[in-house]
Amino acid sequence: MPPVQLQVGLDYRSALVNREGIGRYTRELVRAMLQLDESPLLGLFGYTFAKRKFTDAELGIAQGKARLMRMRIPSRVLPWVMEKMKRGADDLVGGCHLYHHTQPSLLAVSRAKEIVTIFDAIYTLDAGYMDPEAAERMTAVALKQVRRADRILVPCQFVGADIVMALGAHPSKIAVAELGCDHVLRHMPAEGFPAPKDPYLLTVSRIDPRKNHVRILQAFERLVADGFPHRWLIAGPRGWQAEIFERELDKSPAKERVEYVGDVSDARLTQLYCQAEALLFPSLNEGFGLPPLESMACGTPVVTSHVTATGELCEGAAMMVEPADVDDIYLATKKLLTERDIYDELVDLGRERAALYTWENCARKTVVAYQGAMTQTEEDSKRLYSSL
Repeated sequence: MPPVQLQVGLDYRSALVNREGIGRYTRELVRAMLQLDESPLLGLFGYTFAKRKFTDAELGIAQGKARLMRMRIPSRVLPWVMEKMKRGADDLVGGCHLYHHTQPSLLAVSRAKEIVTIFDAIYTLDAGYMDPEAAERMTAVALKQVRRADRILVPCQFVGADIVMALGAHPSKIAVAELGCDHVLRHMPAEGFPAPKDPYLLTVSRIDPRKNHVRILQAFERLVADGFPHRWLIAGPRGWQAEIFERELDKSPAKERVEYVGDVSDARLTQLYCQAEALLFPSLNEGFGLPPLESMACGTPVVTSHVTATGELCEGAAMMVEPADVDDIYLATKKLLTERDIYDELVDLGRERAALYTWENCARKTVVAYQGAMTQTEEDSKRLYSSL
């Protein structure tokens, strides 16, 4: 008899409503997984009250081995509804062998094995990166995820070590599946984009203290004082304590040269990357950090942090800086803009580096993790837990 095809339930809610972060990951993972010869049968859990922002065709699920199961139920009442129905998320996707939690929202599962994706452990740090109450909630959820999961997917080795140290995960549970950045190429015209009217530097991120906008602004002010003609464009939504940066910008001598473009479409984001002269992304802490790789894929060089995940992902292919040092950010950017040989070299190295990070590779490694979770026996699980 032929082997039974693996049936996987997957939390697809963020893919329907969020353009950035986890929404991007979930959309592109499923899109790539459906292209694999060994793709499992996917039941996509889409129970959310929020209005979806993408059609099935845009999501890449119009044809393929995936079923979107959707009812408009507010997330806050979903656990109560499931408890009353005596159903788990695996039941609500029509039954599955394995259920994949793709976001920090741990739903009840009746019988299926469980795999979780944990993108970082930043919420465990007392560093002022996020609302303390939100950090406490996220830590509590992550600890439960670590305990329940048969496998834990992480986007890079840095995060894998973090999950072991900060959340007590057993190392044998960790599976690395690096994210892809090749989605930006779908929106790149064959003839490329025309040069912008005025040169600009770009930052793509949510505005919050961790993303380091205040120090980028201070470095940019010095570039303006030096006579550089560039504008600074910021793409991304407002985040926690965005007002700190906004107050600094309001009194900045360079504020007329700073443009906030907000949350943009995928096509517009690709254009912004391609037309920018450089991406400034000296984040203080990242679990992965897609914008540097996206920018490299578009042929735009990057100034980023040598610490946390970006140091691992961009090694040798970007201008690496100490993110807490304004002088370092300023000097690295100035060097990039004035030394053409370095600029051209980083364009080439960046493209080569970005080409290593594809959603097909992410999907293949994810399927391997699924298979590992399915072959783990109950005795294996007991041994793992007894050693914690």
